[in-house]
Order: sequence, then structure tokens, then C-alpha cells
Amino acid sequence: QFVDRTVMSVESLPVDREELMREIEGKRVKPILSGENEFWEAFSCLDYDKWYATHASYDATYKWPCEPYIVGSTASMPPYDERFVHYGNDKAQHLLNLFYKQYRFVVLEDHFLVHLPHKLAEWADQRLRNEHIGEVLTLTEQFKFESGTEAGVNWHTGVRFSPGTYRVKEGKMIVWNGKEWVDKSSGSPSDPL
Repeated sequence: QFVDRTVMSVESLPVDREELMREIEGKRVKPILSGENEFWEAFSCLDYDKWYATHASYDATYKWPCEPYIVGSTASMPPYDERFVHYGNDKAQHLLNLFYKQYRFVVLEDHFLVHLPHKLAEWADQRLRNEHIGEVLTLTEQFKFESGTEAGVNWHTGVRFSPGTYRVKEGKMIVWNGKEWVDKSSGSPSDPL
């Protein structure tokens, strides 16, 4: 992201890695959200130092609440949870869901984007954020439980459930078989929630 908040021109964007590195070394560009009082955790899983030092793609180590920009096929990707209508955790929940479903996150060599500074949207206003923070945090915890359970992952630890782990739903035992949840009595796939 540009350090100088007055830079708003597409013409000023670096066009290749070499140009980007010169901008970083000149302290005109910095990793997004890496400044004081910024939410670094959202992009820290990318390991910028590794990207600077290598010219090869590498796996990113996912850690909540990492929410970098991603590229992927929408044909197989689960959608965003539309319950996240206020500011906060919309991208984070989406990446957590992908992590639970064992998607692989790869940082691509020589690929980058530059975030232009901009005013916050009206819906991201701090007053509105404060007004809805309890709702967003409650929904986030509910989402972690639901998406983790559906994917067979303990949402507290990120560890996959062992086959035989079960939940009781409407008097029926729903068992994780290592790939999906099934009704123990019928063997049919079943929603654990």
C-alpha cells in the first residue's frame, strides 16, 4: 500500500517486482496494514520477508484471522456467508472456511497488488462498527463452530476430528467418518448441525 495517502494514480503503480522492491526500499510502499495501529494480523500469514527473499511460490501458513486477497476458481469455492453484513470478519470467515475445507494457500512468485489509499466506505464508519461489534463477534463465533463442525474440524484447535467423533441431533447420532458426517443408523450423509 502506498505510504503517501495522496498517491491515487494508476500511473504511479509499480509494474513489476523490481519496481515494487525499489518502492519498498524507498519507503514509498509498504505491506498492507503493516503500520502502527493497523490490523497486521489480517495479512501476516503471507510472510512478506520470504516473498522478498525468494523467486518461487510457497505455501502460506494460515492462521486466524488472516484474510489476504485470494485468487481461485469460484466453481468449487464456497461462497461468503451472507450473514456478515456489517464491517468485520467477512473476508476472515471466508478464508477460515476454505482452511477448514483443506484448501491450499499459495503465495505466487512475482505476483503482487498495490492497495491505493481510500476513504472508508460509509458502512465501515467507526461509529457503526462500534454499534455492531457485539453482533459481528457473536456471529463470528457461531460461524467458526458451524463451518468447523461441517468440515470435521475442531474450531478451537483447528485439528480434524477423528473418525467416530459424533454429535447428537434430534435424538440421532451423527458420526464423522473421516470424510463426512453420516447418520449412524442409516449410514446416509447428514447435516451435523
